[in-house]
Amino acid sequence: MIERNLQINAEGFSAPLPARNVAFSTFTDVEVQAGSFVGWSLDYTQMSSGAFQGSSSEVSLGAIRLWVERLNRVILQRGTAPSDSLTVAVPLELEGHSRMCGQMSERNSLHVFSSLPEFEFYSPDRHALVVVEIDEHALSTESLRELAMSLRINSRSPIVPMENDTAESMRDLLRNIFAASANSVASRDDDTNQRLYLIERTVLFSISEVLNVPGEKTGKLTTKSMRSWALVNAVQAQLQDPATCPLSIAELCVRLNISRRTIQYAFHEALDSNPVSYLRAVRLNHVRRALRTGLSVTSAATKWGFWHLSSFAQDYRTMFGELPSSTSKRFAKEIV
Repeated sequence: MIERNLQINAEGFSAPLPARNVAFSTFTDVEVQAGSFVGWSLDYTQMSSGAFQGSSSEVSLGAIRLWVERLNRVILQRGTAPSDSLTVAVPLELEGHSRMCGQMSERNSLHVFSSLPEFEFYSPDRHALVVVEIDEHALSTESLRELAMSLRINSRSPIVPMENDTAESMRDLLRNIFAASANSVASRDDDTNQRLYLIERTVLFSISEVLNVPGEKTGKLTTKSMRSWALVNAVQAQLQDPATCPLSIAELCVRLNISRRTIQYAFHEALDSNPVSYLRAVRLNHVRRALRTGLSVTSAATKWGFWHLSSFAQDYRTMFGELPSSTSKRFAKEIV
């Protein structure tokens, strides 16, 4: 039986770790960043204005993959985590209005991406998460494999609040592992296997300590918050087809049979935003995706209901930090 109260300090990872696939990448396109995470199905929509800059640092250590994602804009993230993996994240930076599947997301919240078949994460401008992805089948022992599977199956809340000391300990642990992985070695001797086993136990039981607390306090949605988040999702569903995408809040209210006041309250409650900005941001993101496929600026803009092209160009530049013609030219070169 594995000892549950495993204590490891920074010195436990002072030696180089047997890391594989150590990588660091920077991004200026939010969709390229969303597509860079192997095994994930992600859709990123930029919701705040300004040129996007992001990065990811990744290291693989046996059955555990760690990566730090940084984003400098408000991003609406939707998608699925890898199947048969226990996947959680600990915020390094998380300042501003953020939601995970409608629940308030804070710096001392454990984000459990594998708790639901699909997740929605509304991240703020200052955002950095260290994600822990544990492949259940690749763990060293049957006991660890059973524990990881049990944690994934029995975790149903996407947000689990942590005490500050617990959150800081987990952040320190993961930072130390990243630092030790900088001097990676390629050998697979007995000492290497023991260090991988140590990492698996330490990380897994650190997560277990949070998820297996009796009477665990999970993030709870009030009835009002649930209604607000449901309405935001209903609006999002209306914005996916260019042939039927509403072009105004008035049209959206008629479609959903709700008042402008109701929709304004819902967006304020759920996203600390307003529906006008949200509608414009989503449509502009759709145009950007169309430009990536080689569609002309005029065709892409009018496809999503932007008929006043000079105003559209300014809105686009404000949102993405470049004119639509610049986006079109850049991706035209990549297609060729």
